[in-house]
Amino acid sequence: MRKPLHITISSAIIILLFVINLSASKEDDVLKKIDNRLEEIETLQVEFEQEVSSGVFATVDKTSGKIVLSNNDKFRIETEDQTIVSDSILIWVYSVENKQVKIDSVHKVDDLVRPSEYVFTFKEGYEADLLADNECDFGECFKILLTALDKDNFIKEMYLFIDPENFLTKRAEYKDINGNLVTIRFKDYKIDRKIPPEIFKFKTPKGVEEIRLP
Repeated sequence: MRKPLHITISSAIIILLFVINLSASKEDDVLKKIDNRLEEIETLQVEFEQEVSSGVFATVDKTSGKIVLSNNDKFRIETEDQTIVSDSILIWVYSVENKQVKIDSVHKVDDLVRPSEYVFTFKEGYEADLLADNECDFGECFKILLTALDKDNFIKEMYLFIDPENFLTKRAEYKDINGNLVTIRFKDYKIDRKIPPEIFKFKTPKGVEEIRLP
């Protein structure tokens, strides 16, 4: 199995659904507002901080960076150590330390958590519950539990913490199939800024080895 691309956001799908302790009218209102918000978004830029902890090791891997994505599943994730870029067909994974860029087809990467899963493809592959607990570390929120319909899904469960002011994800938490617990915090959203198309193509730096995976 290939090493998980944890930067993907790397990335907590904004979903909604049935909640026991809310009236049907309030639930419908919440879901409609989130739906409408997502449909409006064409491009998104956001900064993030991520923590990955393993059930085996006591250390916590911390990283931060920025994400740029569009609603047609193109994205770019940049950190100090790694850059991941996709034009929705190919994906480039550039390691600064190894001076290598691996190039593959997106559909072949089973352990990729696409940034679009946090924003756009919010109704695919999961059963979702809007939980009664509406207090988060940043204040009032909508808390959503996603449970994968496919038991072999790379992410079995995911929690999203949605800001009720703008209906965007402020925090995501999930455990992947390898037992890693991933927490991602988002800040400084920029919505529908003009993004040059070349952002979603990776230009290999001079002296960096290209590896095209079969």
